[in-house]
Amino acid sequence: MIIENFKDDKEALRAMTGELVRYMDRKDDGLSFNLALSGGGTAQKMFTLWVDEYKDKIDWDAIRFFWVDERCVPPTDPDSNYGHANELLFKPLHIPANHVHRIHGEVEPGTEAMRYSRVVKEYLPRHGQLPYFDCIILGIGGDAHTASIFPDTLPLLTDSRNYAVSQHPESRQYRITMTGPLILNDSPLLVPVLGAGKKEMLEELKKGYSATHPTPAAYILSHAVEAFVYTTNG
Repeated sequence: MIIENFKDDKEALRAMTGELVRYMDRKDDGLSFNLALSGGGTAQKMFTLWVDEYKDKIDWDAIRFFWVDERCVPPTDPDSNYGHANELLFKPLHIPANHVHRIHGEVEPGTEAMRYSRVVKEYLPRHGQLPYFDCIILGIGGDAHTASIFPDTLPLLTDSRNYAVSQHPESRQYRITMTGPLILNDSPLLVPVLGAGKKEMLEELKKGYSATHPTPAAYILSHAVEAFVYTTNG
């Protein structure tokens, strides 16, 4: 894990985007670049920056978009990760619908987790026994959850399924989330951690994953082959 600190959110997101572009440039097999997105406020800032500053600097047609996790709501719901991406990124950049593989949050969670697992399995190339993303953009919450793997759902870190159902510990909202083994299947992880209130959490992450620090984010970052954290909380 490499942690880099920046003076503000835009600088951190620019650095992260630069790394994403380098991964894209290194892919020379002529196939699409399979990118898994996260949601939340940081993702919304990222989408806005991409449209404002990277519209003509990234080969958007080469990217196929997938999701790390999704809230179990319709795409028109204000909580929908896909809904924000669609309004802030896909529509402004005229991304073709068949380049976007969304999680259907409006469908019964267990059924959709199985369907999306099959979509990813059938579409993506394999690395070992699991599908492989060219890059995964993760977020980390103030409680050190990542994807929709929360401190009280740690078994999802080693779940053998590609995607599974989770539940937010406070709102009890159901989520569909990528599991730990898929996140850690050698994909590079880009992790923007922005906003006030996360400095203490980052200090804990630096200690790594142990019995005294058993958080989802610590586990993922300590087991990742490549993980770059971009923060303004240094």
